[in-house]
Amino acid sequence: MSRESKRITIMNAAAKVFAEKGFQYATMADIAAGAEISTGLTYSYFRNKLDVLLSIIIDFLQTINRQNAGRLDSVADPFEKIYTVFHTFEDLLMRDDGNPYLITVLNEGLPHLVMISDLDLQEKRQNIIEENRKLIQTIDAIISEGQQKGLFDSELSPAVMRQVLCGAVERVIYGLFFSTRSGEDMGYKRADASKAIERLINTFISKPGS
Repeated sequence: MSRESKRITIMNAAAKVFAEKGFQYATMADIAAGAEISTGLTYSYFRNKLDVLLSIIIDFLQTINRQNAGRLDSVADPFEKIYTVFHTFEDLLMRDDGNPYLITVLNEGLPHLVMISDLDLQEKRQNIIEENRKLIQTIDAIISEGQQKGLFDSELSPAVMRQVLCGAVERVIYGLFFSTRSGEDMGYKRADASKAIERLINTFISKPGS
């Protein structure tokens, strides 16, 4: 296994551990056990569990921004663009064999930049801020384009519409995670979640009367 493959294995194991135990209570030993490697080897890839958490989030944001850039390049319709972005978001969150551990990891409260003393980790935290800004700018630009073309409701700002859409999608996917972990039936499956995302987009951002 290559070094990069091992690194990804560790991050995938950590996402599951963080989701199940919470970041506060997870340890590097837990992550190592999940990755089926020694704790010492884990430290040769990451400084500590905060390093792992930051790396998981950076990887997610960089991946979604890279995929959006490639997929949106050939799409002209604002509705298709916004569908593309949110389905990419959904696919990445659900990529772990139907167990969306990432949704809980992305909702972890990260320390403010000034609270991180390690310079390398400061850089990773800054990278998260920059990649998140790229994602926000992509969504806001699509909504703004749809408004300018008279397709989307213009009574709300793109920023507010983006926050409502992102929050709703996150809650729908979190419900699937909760159902997986607790065994409690939430009343819907992944296929329902996918349909709901498009229905939400159509209902919420469409220009009234269109």
